[in-house]
Amino acid sequence: MHTERLGHFEVELSARQMIHNGGWAAFAAIHAVEAQADDAACAVFPRQWVVDETVFESEAAAIAGAREAALAFLKSGNAPGVGAS
Repeated sequence: MHTERLGHFEVELSARQMIHNGGWAAFAAIHAVEAQADDAACAVFPRQWVVDETVFESEAAAIAGAREAALAFLKSGNAPGVGAS
């Protein structure tokens, strides 16, 4: 699993190898984090398969696909503002 901090968000990227074909599936989760917070990060986008039905040839390619999907989600404006009520 790879973790990246993008502004007020922590992005977890991972890949799982498929038993039936040996390919790789891409997964991501996004958590909102406050700069000074002691509390656990709030899930904005729970861990899920992010590039449906796409089979990647390698773990690295799946991680790259997961990162691209997570960035697209954040850029789309779907993520709520941190600290918003």
